[in-house]
Order: sequence, then C-alpha cells, then structure tokens
Amino acid sequence: MCKPKVVPGRLVLALGLAVTFIPAFGADAKPDKKKSQSQLQRGLQAEKTGRRDEALADFSMAIQADGSNAAAYRERGKLYMAAGQKDKAILDLERAVQLAPADGPAYAARAEYYASTENHARAIQDFSTAISLHVEHTDVYTGRGKSYLATSQYDKAVDDFTQAIKLRLDNPEPYKGRGMAYAALGKFREAVDDFDQAVRHRPDYQEVYVEQALAYSALGELPRAEQCLDSALRLRPEDVRARRVRGAVRERLRDDVGALEDFTEAIRLDPKDERSYLARGSVYARMQKYPESLADRDKAVQLAPRSAEALVARGSSYHLLGRHDDGLKDRTAAIALDPNYALAWEARGNAYYMLGRYDEALSDLQRAAELEPANQETRHLLGQAQAEVDALVKKAMAKEVAPDTNKLTLPVPAPGAPVPEASAAVIKPEPPKPEPPKPEPAKAESPKPIPPKPEPLRAEPPKAALPKPEPPKPVVAGSAAALNAQGRQFLADGNFSKAIEVLTQAIQLDPRFSLAHNARGFAQYRLKHYTEAIADFDEAIKLNPSYANAYQNRAAARRAAGDKAGADADAAKAKELTTR
Repeated sequence: MCKPKVVPGRLVLALGLAVTFIPAFGADAKPDKKKSQSQLQRGLQAEKTGRRDEALADFSMAIQADGSNAAAYRERGKLYMAAGQKDKAILDLERAVQLAPADGPAYAARAEYYASTENHARAIQDFSTAISLHVEHTDVYTGRGKSYLATSQYDKAVDDFTQAIKLRLDNPEPYKGRGMAYAALGKFREAVDDFDQAVRHRPDYQEVYVEQALAYSALGELPRAEQCLDSALRLRPEDVRARRVRGAVRERLRDDVGALEDFTEAIRLDPKDERSYLARGSVYARMQKYPESLADRDKAVQLAPRSAEALVARGSSYHLLGRHDDGLKDRTAAIALDPNYALAWEARGNAYYMLGRYDEALSDLQRAAELEPANQETRHLLGQAQAEVDALVKKAMAKEVAPDTNKLTLPVPAPGAPVPEASAAVIKPEPPKPEPPKPEPAKAESPKPIPPKPEPLRAEPPKAALPKPEPPKPVVAGSAAALNAQGRQFLADGNFSKAIEVLTQAIQLDPRFSLAHNARGFAQYRLKHYTEAIADFDEAIKLNPSYANAYQNRAAARRAAGDKAGADADAAKAKELTTR
C-alpha cells in the first residue's frame, strides 16, 4: 500500500504564498527567524538534489515565517528564473537587494535577469557590484563577459573571460565567449584555439563547432571549416544555421552540388527564411541556371518584400535573363528602401553601364563610391564609366569644333575682330572622396560580366535598414553633392578647417544632406570641437536614423567628451545597424 505524498500539499502552499506574503499567523505576530532559516536550509538541500518544486515551497514558507529573509527571496528568485518566470523572478530579486544591499550573490542573480532581457548596461552594473562585494566566481565573470561581448566591448570581454578561466579551468563556457570576442577583434587563430578548448571540455558543444567553422573560414582554411560543420550537424542535423553556413563553405570550395544540398535542406527545415533562398539562388546563378535562380530570389522577395538585399539579387536574375526593365525596377526599389545601401547603387550603375547608358551609370557609381570608398571594384567600374562619358564628350566637342567645311562656308572675320571660342569649358564632376571609415555591409550578388561571386560567409546575414527614401543626388558642379565631395577631399588631406567651410556651404544648399552633416561632424571631431561634432552627428542621425557610421562617429565624440554611457549606447546601436 502506497503512502500519501506530502509534496502536492506543499506545492499548493507555495502557490498561495507566491500570490501573497501576508503571514497566516496574523499581522501582529512576530517573525519566526529560526523557522525561516530552517525552511531556507531545507530548500537549499532540496534544490541541491534536483527537487526544485519542493525547494520553491520551502523558500516560500521561509518568507512566510520571516518576511525579511533576503536569502529566501534571492533563492526563490533564482528558481523562478530557471523556470522562465521572469516577472516573478525580478520581484524577488529586487526585494532581496533591498533587504540586503551588501549581498553580492543577490546582485549577481539580478544581473542574470537583466542579461536575459538584453539590458546589458544594467547587467554589467550589477555584475560589477557583485565583484566589488567579493563574489569571485567563474559564472559572474562569464556573465559580465557575455554582456561586454553583446555591447561590442571586446577587450573587456576578453579580460573577463580570461579571469573566469583562471577561476575554473574546465568550464567550456568562458572559452567559447573569449573565442567569440577574439573573432570579433579579428584574432581568428586565437579564436580557433579557444574553441578547441571548449569542445575538449565539452565534446557535444554543438554551437561551438559552428563558431569554429566561421573562424576557420575567415583564415581561409575551408576544408577544416567544413569538418567542424560536419561535427555540428552530426550533433544536431536540424540546425538551419549550420546547414546554411556549410552550404556557404561548400560554395566557396566550388562544391555546387553539396551547397545546393545544404541550402535545399535548410529551406525544408525553415521554408520562411529568405536567406536560404537567396543563398541557393546564388549557386544556381553561378551554375547558369538562371530561371531556377530567379525563382528562388523571387521567393525571397515574397518572404521579405522590404529587403533591399533580396531586391538587388532578384534584379541580377532579371538582367541575366534579358529582362532589363524589371532589373532596373528592382534596383531602384532597393535604393528607395535604403538610400545608403552602396551595393544597390553599384548594381544599378553596373546595369546602366552594360546597357550603354553611361551618364546614368556614372552618377550611380559615384554615389556607390561615396558610400563605400574602400570598394576597389566600384572604383574600377567608376573609372570605366567615366572613360566612356569622357569619350562621348570628346566626340561631341570634336563635331562642334570641326564642322564639315564641304557643306558649310565659314565667314572670314574682319581684321581685329575677336575669334569666338570653339566651345565652353566642360566641367567634370569631382569624384567623391572617402568619408570616415565604417563597417563594410554584406553584399548580395551584382550582375557583372564575370561569374557571380559566392555569398559572403557569415553567421547571420544583415537585414536591410528602412530609412525614409531619398532621391538620388546627381553630382553637378557647384551642387551640394559636389561641395560634399570637395569637402571630403579636404578631410582626406587633413585640412579640417577648410573642410568645415566647404561642407557648411553644401549643407546651406541642401540642409537634409545627412552625408555632409556627418562629414562636417568628423572634421569638428578631428579639431576636438566635440560639442559641435556631436551636434552635426545628431542632425545626420535625425535625417537618417539608420546611418550606422554617424552613430560610430558620435560614439567617438561622446567618449572624447566624457560621456561614456552615451558612447556605449551609440556603439551598440551602430553594431545593431551593421549586423541585423
């Protein structure tokens, strides 16, 4: 005969206590501290042996016996966190900190809550308080390291993960975190070594194999990257991200069949993810299967109609099939969605060039080069378009200067009469100059006379920003765009005062020219005029809320002006805009 269990009754009591903390023995009854401590110890023992429901009931009874038992609130809050009941968890953890402001573990537990809600600034603050209260534990340094990593403070993340490793050498988590921080700093060999340590201590750490594959691919060691992804997929065959990354690696290895297999499986696992369709469409295009490529890219646009990347890719397929009007339409729509997407300008400019519309190609490629000055391919195309336009201008001038004298009788000027000029001087637009460095955006394929390039290998392709559309600004001598280009030349030459003067003229002509505001702010920053610089960056961001480079520049200016919190917030926003 089975004995009745007491657990359900305790659980019912726990639920009642979770709703109200009014003691059952009356409002005037004195706290029973001895009973409260006894229940706390029982709860800790139950939690230690995996009996979390009983532990929750014990902690609740400890709080009923003594409402000032901070440790009971702290432990119950941790259990709520583990159960995913975050609303209840934060109430208990806030109460624990109020009752015991010198309790380091309470701050550490509350920091975990803030980190789980992506409030990393508060998480870092609470982790730091816990450490200052002598909580020297690997999980605390690992937690703060993760928050530093999430806010792009990579050097600090490396320091915290290193300290976590010193406190516990066999914990794989800080090795993984430090590896990711090293990868973000471009130290891919160090990243690979840390990922090796992580999987040595935990051979089934599936996501580490994916991160290690990304590091190997950055080092150009593609066969080793593929081996890591094989391991990841053996552990979790349904991992869409691992499938997509292995497909990209195989594409770079020219294993088109293997790449198609991975991208097709990724689509089967998640038919709503447009990135897999774009990736497979890229492989089809390189294999010259243009109808199949168009079908995949069209599906990507259907799934993400406001993705500039998808529109540029589909436009490429239209051009490859000779549907040039549709291709130009897609590129124009991409520019309207994201006027700062350099690849969209380059792709449309390249299409114009292929169609012999050299003046329109020149205007688009100038804008692309201004947005992405380090792109040598854009510079090369720009040079070709400029040469074609120059040739057309020269041909037109030749016709004007040397008419057919067999059909036209030239009058003989009277003695001393002025000789008319052959033609007016032709003013060529100055090529745009680089703006302050900014992260290079990920690229979709652009239709060029060479075979399409494989999709860049990355963990998560960025999502297109959706700023308010701006019409293209042709570069005309004396225009705001021309003055902006001239101002950027002064920036490149280090003549910051002159740059400010010329860029101010550009802004006077076009007050909504966000690129000019950003460039002038950079010149002010270099002259250490931080207040003026921040004002210019403010205006650039107001005009274009997705202007990542302006956020980066404002972060630098705010840091120089002593506003560390504002700088950190701007750096995080820039990171968000360049990685989504």
